Amino acid sequence: MLGLGFGEIFLLGVLLIVVVGPERLPHLIRGAGRMYGQVRRASDELRRAFVLEADRVDADERFQELEKRRNQALEARRRAAEDNPGAVAQPSILSEPPPAATAEEDAEVTA
Repeated sequence: MLGLGFGEIFLLGVLLIVVVGPERLPHLIRGAGRMYGQVRRASDELRRAFVLEADRVDADERFQELEKRRNQALEARRRAAEDNPGAVAQPSILSEPPPAATAEEDAEVTA
């Protein structure tokens, strides 16, 4: 912790008692502890915000990549159909995007 040894911490404690005084020292330490807690909570909140934003950006990139692949597959299917017009068209899961599932449908599936 900051590279302080026992002797240095003891010296800081003695200096605090001399400078601040034994009457006000508990109040000072309590206030420093509260401030440390506030800084720690703010740091954790900022870290969480960065992680959430990074996850959101990653999800957006994955979605764009999947859309790109889907469009490429659809285009390849269209070209194949144009090259062979006499072939019977097979139903495809790629022909239309699936409807978006609602939260209620997801709950029914998991239940």
